[in-house]
Amino acid sequence: MKMSTRTAVLALLCACVSAQEVLLQGRFGYNVNDQRGLGSPPLVFSWPASSIYASFQGSSVNATISALEPTGAISSQYSRFVFFLDQQQAALEITTPNNTVINWGVVGLANVTHNVIITKISEASYGQARLDALTVGPGGRFLTPVLPDAFASGRRIQYIGDSYTVGFGNVGGTSNCHASVCEIRRISGACYPELDSENAAIGWGPLTAAHFGADYQVLAWSGAGLNTYGTTLSNDTKVTETGVPEEDEDEASITPNDITLFTRQVAADNASLVTNHSWVPQIVVLAGGTNDFRSSPPPPLEEWTSDIIDFLNMVNELYSDPTIIIQVFPLEVQWQGVLTHDQTSTYLQYMTSLYTTTQMTGMTNVRLLQLTGVDMPLVEWCVAHPSAAADADIASQLTAYIEAVMPEWANTTYPLSVTIEES
Repeated sequence: MKMSTRTAVLALLCACVSAQEVLLQGRFGYNVNDQRGLGSPPLVFSWPASSIYASFQGSSVNATISALEPTGAISSQYSRFVFFLDQQQAALEITTPNNTVINWGVVGLANVTHNVIITKISEASYGQARLDALTVGPGGRFLTPVLPDAFASGRRIQYIGDSYTVGFGNVGGTSNCHASVCEIRRISGACYPELDSENAAIGWGPLTAAHFGADYQVLAWSGAGLNTYGTTLSNDTKVTETGVPEEDEDEASITPNDITLFTRQVAADNASLVTNHSWVPQIVVLAGGTNDFRSSPPPPLEEWTSDIIDFLNMVNELYSDPTIIIQVFPLEVQWQGVLTHDQTSTYLQYMTSLYTTTQMTGMTNVRLLQLTGVDMPLVEWCVAHPSAAADADIASQLTAYIEAVMPEWANTTYPLSVTIEES
C-alpha cells in the first residue's frame, strides 16, 4: 500500500469513478440531501469535528480538498483534516494561504471493500474548505456507506459553544503550543501555533458522543458569545454588543454569537441558513457564555437572559423539546487566563440566573450541569485552554451526568437520521 499527498496524478490519468453519495456527520454546504443525511462532492467543510464517510471496493482512492477564500469573519485559509482508511489514521493534512489544495491518495490496496473517513479537526474561524472530489481508480466502485455505530443507534447530541467546545489548543502540550513545529511550516503559509494544537474531534463533545454511540454536531466558534458578538467600529475600536447584529453592520467585522451560528448551514456564511431541520437531537448542550463576560461592563442581565430564553424557545420548537443541558465551566478553567476572578463571578451568576429563569418560565426540559475542576488536569494547557486530558475529564463529567439524569436515553434506539439505499 502506498500513500500519496502530492498532485492527484491518479485522478488525471485514469477513468476514475467519483463518489455519488457519502454519509455526513455535521452540517455541510453545497450538494447536501438533508432529508437523507447524505451528500456528494463538492461539499463545504466548515464546522469543527464534521466528517464524511464513504465505502468503496478497489485498489486505490483519492480525495481533493481546496481552501475557500476568506470571507466575513474568517481570517485565513487554514484548515486541518484527518484521513482514516479502514479505521486507521492514514494522514493529517493542512491547507494554508500558500498551499490551498490537499491531494490525498492511496494506491496498491487489496481489491476488497474499504472505508474512508475524512474529518475536519479545525474550526471555521481560521478557514473553510471544499471537498472537490473523492474518486477510486479503474475497476473500483463506491458502495453503500457503512453505517457507523453512532448513526445506527439514532441517538443524537448537539453542542453549541465557543473555543472550549472546538478544542482550541487542546493538543498543544504546553503554553508554547507547538510553536517550533508551526514555524517550520511558515514558508508554506501562515503560522498559527494554537490552531496547530487544535483537534476538535477529541474535544469533550465528540468524546461524550462516542461513549454513548451517538451522532453529534459541534456548532462552535472561538470567541463567540452566547448572546454577545464582537464587532469593529468605524474608528477601528473593537467592542462587544448584546443580541443579534443589525442588518446594516459589516459582516466582515463581526465575530458571531451562538444564537446566530445556530441558524447557519455553513459556519461563516450568514446567508446560508438552515431551512430543513431533519437532523433532530434528543440532547442539546449549551456550553457558551464565557465570552459574554470578557469585556466590561457585562451585558444587561435582563436583556441578555431574555434573548437566550427566546432562543431556547426556538430550539424547543424546532427539536420538539429536547433535553437542554446548560453546561457551566468551573473557576479552575476560567482562572487559567480567559476570565478574571470578577468576570468569572459574573459569568457564574448570569448562567445560574439563566437556568433559574428557565425553571420559572416552565422549561422543565432544561437542566444545569456545573462542572467541577477538583480532579481536572490543569497543567500543560495551550493558550489558557483545556488540554486533551482536561477535555476527557469534562467528557467524563458530562457522561456521568447524562447517565444519572437520563438513563433511559443511553439505552434507547431512536429512528435514524439517515436514509441509505443499498447499492
